[in-house]
Amino acid sequence: MDFLSEIIGMKRQRVAAAQARVPLDELKTRAIDFRSTSPSHQFARAMRIDSGINIIAEFKRRSPSKGKINSRAQPATMATIYESAGAAAISVLTEEDYFDGTLEDLRQIRLVTRLPILRKDFIIDEYQVYESAAARADALLLIVAALDDETLTRLRTLAEDELGMDALVEVHTKAEFDRALKCGGRLVGVNNRDLHSFNVSTATSHLLARAAPRDAILVSESGLNPEEVRNLRAAGYDGFLVGETLMRSDDPAKTLREFTERPDGLNSTRQVWVKICGITNIEDAHAAIEAGADMLGFNFYRQSSRFIAPEAASEIIRSIRSQAREADRTLSMIGVFVDESIYEVARIAKDLNLDGIQLHGNESIAYCQQLRGLLPQQFLVKAVSSTAESLAHFRKHPTEALMLDAHDPNLKGGTGKLADWNTAKKLAEQLPRLFLAGGLSPENVGAAIAAVHPYAVDACSSLETSPGKKSAKRMREFVDAVRTSKLRSEASGAGEGN
Repeated sequence: MDFLSEIIGMKRQRVAAAQARVPLDELKTRAIDFRSTSPSHQFARAMRIDSGINIIAEFKRRSPSKGKINSRAQPATMATIYESAGAAAISVLTEEDYFDGTLEDLRQIRLVTRLPILRKDFIIDEYQVYESAAARADALLLIVAALDDETLTRLRTLAEDELGMDALVEVHTKAEFDRALKCGGRLVGVNNRDLHSFNVSTATSHLLARAAPRDAILVSESGLNPEEVRNLRAAGYDGFLVGETLMRSDDPAKTLREFTERPDGLNSTRQVWVKICGITNIEDAHAAIEAGADMLGFNFYRQSSRFIAPEAASEIIRSIRSQAREADRTLSMIGVFVDESIYEVARIAKDLNLDGIQLHGNESIAYCQQLRGLLPQQFLVKAVSSTAESLAHFRKHPTEALMLDAHDPNLKGGTGKLADWNTAKKLAEQLPRLFLAGGLSPENVGAAIAAVHPYAVDACSSLETSPGKKSAKRMREFVDAVRTSKLRSEASGAGEGN
């Protein structure tokens, strides 16, 4: 019996024992309930960012080929380090018998990070797919060598099409690569380690890159160093899974940054997300998507000239998602609220299956804490004004991001005025995610990004022909300006906004 067959035999026993503890129907209900309120295809989206080097930082205690790697490492601690050092996603080894992993490691990591999480295990049964979803993984590994074509297709379809997760289909050879594509795989992991000899050669990744279709998302795994990562990125790879090197490092943050830095010492630029707010009709929604927006904002503040009723927004979102189901659903739907009842925000968010909530009023820290309890899976953004004295207070909000907007006591839900970029820059240096809003346009957003280095930019009125009616041309120009902007400081001299 070879090594893979041995592991699969043990895994079948593990799956049977798990089903005896938690029946499939019960687990399936948990998984579907969770995925129904979770953004789809977050892992694939992270790999599509093409402005930097996308490292999938892995947590694993040991491996069959190398023995113990770091048996004392704590999953939550490592995940926090990985996110702070610029990882694009986190991989978690959950195989018990040969890698000393556990699903509990994944659950602990989910509590401390919003990065996409890949469950790396020997997935052979639909029970494990639901198990992965219930544990709040965003993606799972399907090893072609361990599955026949019928099973591979069935498990990939269940994960991607029914649950909105991603399946990283792992291959070792050209024959397996062809099978992965035949079974519908477009997120393909090329493992440079031979399953039988455990020898490592990145020649495998270079070879298969030339055979990949244009729509494939390629991830290289095993035996990587910073120089090889840069070579493989030039060859067409989108993501790079790095585990042992980080887990053995005395300074994993520094080691991770060595992978994401360019040879000249500057950090590789990352993509700045684009949110287009004030969507009021289906035509503008489609035009924003065509322009390349990452997030659409729906304003539920009744006093806004861009107010949209939840029922109308629901129709737009349902239409967009039904059409995107066949392709990829990576667009995030954000609801904008101003001093609304917590329970009304939660109701609308659940009814519309919103991906994120933007609070644009005087919501307190206690308000945000209570809302977080009601909506544990939604991405929360708290808007603050660009008055320096308020920043220390607002950094305490239990949200995933802050949005800096210009201050106007008479306008809520967005002012359209230019924010203070100096204040924004200081805040961006202290936060992992800062949304910059306030008077951004195709003409100034490049300078704003260079000056502030935000996580995302938000625009509304500058992209309109009239309140609530967008210009497709202006939206395209805005997104194009963001995509061609530079995050580095050499472009930061222009345009402070006060």
